[in-house]
Amino acid sequence: MAIAQYNVTGKIIDAQTQKPIDGASIYFNGTTIGTISNKNGYFTLTYLQNTKAPLIISSLGYATQQFEIKAKENNLNIVALQPSIESLEEVFLETDPWSREKKLKYFREWFLGKDYQEKNCEILNEDALKLRFSPTTKQLTAEATKVLIIKNKYLNYKINYHLINFTLQFEELKGLDKKYYQPYSFYYSGTSFFEELNEKTKKKFLKRRNNTFLGSITHFMRSLAHKELEENSFRIFNRHFETQPYRYLQIDKIEGMTRVTISQPKLTILYNNEEQSFIQLVEEKDSTNFYIDNLGNFYPSNLFFFGGQMGIKRVANLLPLNYKVN
Repeated sequence: MAIAQYNVTGKIIDAQTQKPIDGASIYFNGTTIGTISNKNGYFTLTYLQNTKAPLIISSLGYATQQFEIKAKENNLNIVALQPSIESLEEVFLETDPWSREKKLKYFREWFLGKDYQEKNCEILNEDALKLRFSPTTKQLTAEATKVLIIKNKYLNYKINYHLINFTLQFEELKGLDKKYYQPYSFYYSGTSFFEELNEKTKKKFLKRRNNTFLGSITHFMRSLAHKELEENSFRIFNRHFETQPYRYLQIDKIEGMTRVTISQPKLTILYNNEEQSFIQLVEEKDSTNFYIDNLGNFYPSNLFFFGGQMGIKRVANLLPLNYKVN
């Protein structure tokens, strides 16, 4: 059986000088599907799986652009990147009382995940991070002046991560002799591109990746899209009572995509009778629709969030969206 092949082509130039940009990165967000532009600014990206993941085009010193690719053959023609405007240092009216090391500790644990050390996962260019804690808002925020280079030795991946937003919200509590801060909500967003750390991937890495995939959000989304929740050891509960898997998760196929209608504000997910998670709508409504593509990528992704086991997994447990189970 012939495998469908898709192509995206174009030319990347500097919007001001009109000169071609050599070495710009072109990739589908969250995947290993990517390429770079040649010295004349041209690129061709060929891939085998249709995806709704946005196509990201970025280059150092330029503002990143993203595109939604719909057709099998897609010519973007000329993509003009605007030079980045160096923002002036923001003036803060209050002092940041926390040391950089304290802020880095929180950032690593909430961005990479609390298991980042045992997963041998590290950010190689932490100097690109600007971190600030505000006692007034009780927020730790982060921004990056460059794409973060993340080395995950456990899964044998190098991740290029463009951090868009990171906010860790604390609440102030009073102890016996002093007040202290405790994290209670968190949000981060960004785009990522995966590469193999080593060209030859050993069996131990394949096994680790497979174990990481099982029970993950992507595993759940792929199973949901194919109506294979039970076959893949996922059980659904509503208010502590097990329910038929698709009673509150209605599945419809639309133009090669899967539309899911959630008709409960919160559902519990039990994987393999061991790992408990939940999916919860941000706004309590009678129903909300979202879409899943062939890779398990889902959108809009800001209508709901995951908690429990799925919710605590961060970048140290990230796999490419186009990961295939071995």
